[in-house]
Amino acid sequence: MEPARVHITAYGCQMNRLDAELVRAILRAAGAEVVEDPGAANVLLFLTCSVRAHAEDRVFSNIGALAARKQREPDLVIGLLGCTAQQYGERVWERAPLADVVCGPGRLAELPALIDQARAGRRARALDPRRGEAGAEAFGPADSRLDGIEVRGREGERSDRRAFVRATRGCDMFCSYCVVPYVRGPERSRPPRAVTEEVRRLVDGGVREVMLLGQAVNRYAGEDGGHMWDLADLLAEVAATPGLTRLRFITSHPTALTPRLASVFRDVPAVCPHLHMPAQSGSDAVLARMNRGYTAADYLDRLAMVREAAPEVAVASDFIVGFPGESEADFEATLDLVRRARFAQCFVFKYSPRPGTTAARRYVDDVPPEEKRRRNQELLNVVSQVAAEENQRLVGREVEVLVEGPSPRPHLNADGQQRRTHAGWIQWRGRTRCHRLVVFDGPPGLRGEEVTVRVERAAAVTLFALFCETTA
Repeated sequence: MEPARVHITAYGCQMNRLDAELVRAILRAAGAEVVEDPGAANVLLFLTCSVRAHAEDRVFSNIGALAARKQREPDLVIGLLGCTAQQYGERVWERAPLADVVCGPGRLAELPALIDQARAGRRARALDPRRGEAGAEAFGPADSRLDGIEVRGREGERSDRRAFVRATRGCDMFCSYCVVPYVRGPERSRPPRAVTEEVRRLVDGGVREVMLLGQAVNRYAGEDGGHMWDLADLLAEVAATPGLTRLRFITSHPTALTPRLASVFRDVPAVCPHLHMPAQSGSDAVLARMNRGYTAADYLDRLAMVREAAPEVAVASDFIVGFPGESEADFEATLDLVRRARFAQCFVFKYSPRPGTTAARRYVDDVPPEEKRRRNQELLNVVSQVAAEENQRLVGREVEVLVEGPSPRPHLNADGQQRRTHAGWIQWRGRTRCHRLVVFDGPPGLRGEEVTVRVERAAAVTLFALFCETTA
């Protein structure tokens, strides 16, 4: 049998992106070749989330589109991994009969054996036990095997000097709309030393920016030597890693945002002034039905606490429009919260019922689709207006940018023209310490470097800047 040549398609959140890197590392260690061209692969893996119906529909559609190729290449192996696989279990084959492998997020270490089984002609599956089922206590030990896997990233990608490190797994918050507690299991925190050692290895390998991940990462509670660490402890320890210049954490739940954590933005220089803390709604009635555990006033109080400690912190948020029972007054309350909170960035989603969640069982999806679309667009308009106003405050300032790579598409420069200033210059994109996107023209060889640029123009999503040649 010819060697496995694997192509991985990942959708969704940073957790899925990290899981994709884990899969690459696992398969390479098992002798498989990971290829970037799906046409060159004999194993196609899809790793996707199940938080929204759109993501599920897209992956099932993409798998279905492989029918003709599967007929031409009967030995082609197709696998569905991650949250959607865990949610559907064996029912995956009802929607994706072409799938040969089904693997939940806590069982990724078993992929080489699952793929071998599928290549031998037998469907293969490995799923985590569901909450309440016998064996559910194995959630932690089963996926702890992933902690020891060295993630080096795809060839050539580590030059951007950024890496994800998992701090927590699972979630115990049980927001009524969310399937994550059911598909990623109970909340578990990695031991502090496991996190700090992984960060040290990454930084020794050239990484400059680390993002600590967790569904509600600010609920981190890791034990070391009888002492319980919270996220503030962990951030301070990780930040002390020699060579690490930027440290982020995502995603934070408002109920777990403490004064001690807020002070980290002020007291730990490596921690970037960027906080992603989803509000989801500005209506107290909707927040109660969502089981979020706070009011709009509570949320604003926590923002004020952060900004009192560090006024420059840029805050990002998530919102759901069209949640069951959301009235026009409820929606107006969300618009008001966005205007008052002055978010630097927001992600806006239309509500879709997720099977097995409290909201799907208890509430009627009663906001018409056309009204969801209208509210979605109106909220996006307000979000864009606020973000553009906040970005405008940076015009004329010099900011430090970690260069991610060449801009994938050309943008106009600060004066509205396309120019390179010097022959051979290209347009780069990168992120400020507060996670704002910046594009600028500069000399070759800047990928992965931290450079200084001067902001000349601002839009809702992007800052347009001029390269400060004295930093070259």
